[in-house]
Amino acid sequence: MKTVSIITLALVPLLFACFPQIPEIHLNEVPAGPLLRALDQRRQAFAGLTGMAVVRVERKGRKRTFDNVGIALSAQSGLRMEAFGPLGQSLITLVWDGQEIQLRLPGQDSILTPGQAGLEKLLGVGLEPTELAAALSGNVPEFDQSAVIKAFCAQGGDCVVEVRQADMLRRITMAFPASPEERGGNIIIIESALYRSGKLIFAARFEQGEEVSKYVMPKNIVFRDPDKKASFTVSYSEVEVNGAIPDKAFSLINAEGAGP
Repeated sequence: MKTVSIITLALVPLLFACFPQIPEIHLNEVPAGPLLRALDQRRQAFAGLTGMAVVRVERKGRKRTFDNVGIALSAQSGLRMEAFGPLGQSLITLVWDGQEIQLRLPGQDSILTPGQAGLEKLLGVGLEPTELAAALSGNVPEFDQSAVIKAFCAQGGDCVVEVRQADMLRRITMAFPASPEERGGNIIIIESALYRSGKLIFAARFEQGEEVSKYVMPKNIVFRDPDKKASFTVSYSEVEVNGAIPDKAFSLINAEGAGP
């Protein structure tokens, strides 16, 4: 894997902090079209991944770490996360097939369908499955056509895309690889922050970008919900990008021949 150097904006720590109001953007407004196309090209360059990771969950001072978590992800439409014990036994399995969340807990043969509330209880941070799946590949979900979109850039080329829809506001901070030979037309997302009615709901920060199969993957992804004093961190130890993944990986019922 090839380490990719990027220029980190001084703005990033401000976006990631907890503010009572949405922080102002002190950058020059630019046409949004080229940046939206770059985000779309990044999504299209990703077909899926398989990997192992360390997952850390913290909420109100309580911490839990899973040292061996297998992750399979298919283009933001299917997700499987399975935590293994020291002897290789399956502890917790979470799958999402693009519509329904399925969960199997330790010591239970039955399969639960906990919905959004169950996902938040498990991860500590209130993430929708689409948000989680996109972020695990260093992406953001596609935008609704009714959204109002603006873009701002610094002189060095690092930019912020702002997406407004109803009472929701998303800010995406992105950068370009520092050296021309590393750029290849690819942008790197540094952070995605989501606000509702001016309040920060969560922020996802993408760290340690490395090139894997010509796709820049963040090795470390940190989700935070300041209001709930919660964080959820995924640190990849190994990852393969754009390999084939069978659809049965995203259903506990189909893959295991069992039901609730």
